[in-house]
Amino acid sequence: MENRESRLIESFTTVGGVMLIAGAAVYITGWEYAPYFYLVGSLMFAAGQFADRYMGDDPIVKRLRFQQVLGAVFLLLTAVLMFSAPLHNRLLADMGAGGKLRSFLLELTRKNNWIVTLSIGAIFELYTAFRLDHISKNQD
Repeated sequence: MENRESRLIESFTTVGGVMLIAGAAVYITGWEYAPYFYLVGSLMFAAGQFADRYMGDDPIVKRLRFQQVLGAVFLLLTAVLMFSAPLHNRLLADMGAGGKLRSFLLELTRKNNWIVTLSIGAIFELYTAFRLDHISKNQD
């Protein structure tokens, strides 16, 4: 039963990963549904990452699993920032709103901040994938 569950989590993560890569690539073109596509992919990918558990005692693997989960959180944050572009345009149009909150929101939603969180999440995911593969090969 556990093997079947593991394959299901792996396939869920794989489909989500493909969807989030496609959503991020298509977002650059300005397609209006790209953030939704990315959001669904990142939710699937993150759910797969969160569901994958490590029950061993190796502190290195535990740290790498934490980094994987942290990478998935950054990928979810990327989806939020992708949806912030309309907010940015509304804040620019509403010149009556002022203060520090408006300045903070303008800075947060400015241009392509989503690329920063996507890059951080991708680096975490890529690094941990290679390190976990290397560790599993050495343990066999």
